[in-house]
Amino acid sequence: MSTAKTWAARAVAGTARPAGTAAGVAARPKTRTTESERLMQQGLSLAGSLLMPLGLVAIGLAWFGAAHTPYTFEQVAYLVSGGIGGLALTTLGGFLFFGSWLARIAHQQRQQTELLAGEIARLADAILTLEAGD
Repeated sequence: MSTAKTWAARAVAGTARPAGTAAGVAARPKTRTTESERLMQQGLSLAGSLLMPLGLVAIGLAWFGAAHTPYTFEQVAYLVSGGIGGLALTTLGGFLFFGSWLARIAHQQRQQTELLAGEIARLADAILTLEAGD
């Protein structure tokens, strides 16, 4: 006997379905964006969008300072403080912005998964109804 016929027989007899079947899927709560998730996504996006240009400005200032001094020891200081620090800020900003994008993608994936699970549950119930009529 197929699984669908077993479910149909249980539905006609009035017995409950086993755990993990379509009824269990349909009873799940909907995913909602919580305030903390929304703040995390916005915070990561804001921090990334501020740090990337700030790092580029630091690199530009370091280049300007190193280009306008004749002393090597001052050029090294500009390189270390502005150049490497600016590169670090730009890289960190990029990673934070990428993290906000990943968080947004993960939330969208959860929503799509719940919609798909609901449709599968609806189809399973429709199949049971059709087989119960046979």
